[in-house]
Amino acid sequence: MNTNHDAFVLLDQVSDEPRQTRTDRILRKKKKGTIMPKSPVTQLSRWDQRIPRRQWLLGSLFGAVGLATSRSGWCSPPPETTSAELASILARAKKAKLGDFQVTESKEKQYVGIGDAPADFRADALSICESLAKLYRDYFEAKGFEVGTPESGLIMVILKDKESYKAFVGPGEGADVGAEVGGHYDVDANQLVVFDSRHNDDGRAASKRVNTFTLVHEAIHQLTYNTGLLERVGDVPVALSEGFATFGELWQQSNQRSTLGVTNSARLAVFTQPGGQAAWIPVQELLTKDDLFTDPDTVQVAYAESWVFVHYFMRSTPAKLTKFRAYLDALRKRRDPSHRLEDARTHLGELARLDKDLKQYANKQLRR
Repeated sequence: MNTNHDAFVLLDQVSDEPRQTRTDRILRKKKKGTIMPKSPVTQLSRWDQRIPRRQWLLGSLFGAVGLATSRSGWCSPPPETTSAELASILARAKKAKLGDFQVTESKEKQYVGIGDAPADFRADALSICESLAKLYRDYFEAKGFEVGTPESGLIMVILKDKESYKAFVGPGEGADVGAEVGGHYDVDANQLVVFDSRHNDDGRAASKRVNTFTLVHEAIHQLTYNTGLLERVGDVPVALSEGFATFGELWQQSNQRSTLGVTNSARLAVFTQPGGQAAWIPVQELLTKDDLFTDPDTVQVAYAESWVFVHYFMRSTPAKLTKFRAYLDALRKRRDPSHRLEDARTHLGELARLDKDLKQYANKQLRR
């Protein structure tokens, strides 16, 4: 099975109301990455990397790569599974000639960070993800979803700069672009890989915001696939996985009132561009044609509609939310895309009507 990376594309400008609209993907097999809107939605770069899964030899966890355990790290050895994953990462780092990797466990032991990033960046990244994970669980449980807690800490590879990131990821199509957006989620390895871009940009405030935005989007992907919301080894429409990620990507830890599901104006902006309304993709195509997220002619609208699709059900009536939960339950059993339309019709209703409702909902959100 190929290792596919989820990365996104950012808008060129960053502000407190994040205009970085990342494209990303959790794409497997024939699924590829994405591109985001043009200005004011500004032209976005593209990440599309597919690197076959590397079977790294497992070496000693505390081997010759310069691994150290931070003071906020374990008081006892990590679980065996986590140790094996870290050893694999260290072997990969060694092959990339990276050193001085440190391991840090988050305060509530939900995340394990490993990498050569500065201590403050590692701590901030872990803190953001842990705060997000709590909000995520509380939010979805309040909506009636059964979301579990991973048996062991989720892995984050936290690197010091773009050069370390490129060395760790290795050569491949889209590697340079991936380095521009701050990181990716590897769905097969189940790891977040991010780097500190503060040293690569002149504007540290803007760069910090990009770091956070990247991290939140990718962390949501990791959470959805590790808490039972989505099935990591199953067939998941790209529209659904991206819909959840865009649903929460604007959350900010620094804002106590920030939550999941705020109106994503950056995504919706594509519909305000010339021809944007006419480019609407019927929902039956959105849920079945993953290549919409790789086609430059459709990718911007596909991401926007993914947000609309998830937001519509998550913020709608209890009856519609119940249908949405049943739809997700059905998808967890699927291992190929042959049942996508059947599942959508069975649980979400007549798709032509749903498509009309989604289009009206998008227009309503644009008027906010």
